[in-house]
Parts: sequence; structure tokens; C-alpha cells
Amino acid sequence: MGISHYKTNRDLPEYISVISASQCARVKIADIECIEQEGRKLHIITPARDYTVYESINTIARSLVDRAFYRAMKGLILNFDQVKDITGNYINFYSGQSVTMGKNSVSKTRQAYRRYLLKYPPYSLWEPPTRVPEIRKRGMNYDHSWQVAEDEGEYLVSETDTKNPA
Repeated sequence: MGISHYKTNRDLPEYISVISASQCARVKIADIECIEQEGRKLHIITPARDYTVYESINTIARSLVDRAFYRAMKGLILNFDQVKDITGNYINFYSGQSVTMGKNSVSKTRQAYRRYLLKYPPYSLWEPPTRVPEIRKRGMNYDHSWQVAEDEGEYLVSETDTKNPA
């Protein structure tokens, strides 16, 4: 979103103020699931409650810099800390709520969410297991099983050694 003037996470504000004609509230930023723009209104959605305020989405976005928020579209900001998964065109939150997005927007959001997830181990990228060939002694007849190498005084058997024993 932009460069923050905050030095550490401890310097980041913990709450934002929501002030409208019908409500005044202090909303914990970590609880925000998403912020949706509808015309001139902003809907700040938390698991417990939705807040509506007349404010620019850019103004609120400044308070969310250096956090896990991602601007998925011009009028939608997501909190990746609250996202449970992305399935099809749906962004699903831990609270059970979801947001629907178009094909192109959800594709870009999915890529950004993957980058976000890679920052927080444990994660897994499927890779075929690497195997270490068994250490073998010269002159011994072995099967072709694979085991972890343990003894440094012996040597690794190559395919040529098994075809033409010494």
C-alpha cells in the first residue's frame, strides 16, 4: 500500500475509530476481516459486527500499512490474518463469512495469499523425497535398497560396481 512512517510493530496503532451519525466505536485492527466500499460508504467487517462509515478507503488504508492487509480490488481490502482459505471465487474467513470475487481478482489475490503463507512456517511445498544410497563394502553382494548413509570409512556403490563386481 505505501511506505509507513512507523518504526516497529509496537508503534503501529492497535485500533481505528469509526465515527458516523448513528455509531461511534473503536475497532481493533487485528479483528477486521475486510473493508468493502459501497459508493461513498465503507463497510468494516469484523467477526462480531459490521461497521458503516462515510470515509475514503485510502484514508483507512494508511492505518493498515505494514500489516497483513491486501488491497484485492479498488474497493476491497482483505486481512490475510483472518482468511481461512481461498476456494474457487470465494475468500473464506475463520468467522464463517466469505467474499466473492471475479476470476481475475481472485487469481491475483490467491497469488498474494500464497506469498503471505510462505512467510509463516510450517508450510510445505510438495517435493519428491530425496534418498541417500546405502554405504556398501567392497566385494559384498547387496540388494538395491536405499538407506541413510552412516559409516564414513566405506564407499558408495555406483551402478557400474553392481554390474561388474570386483
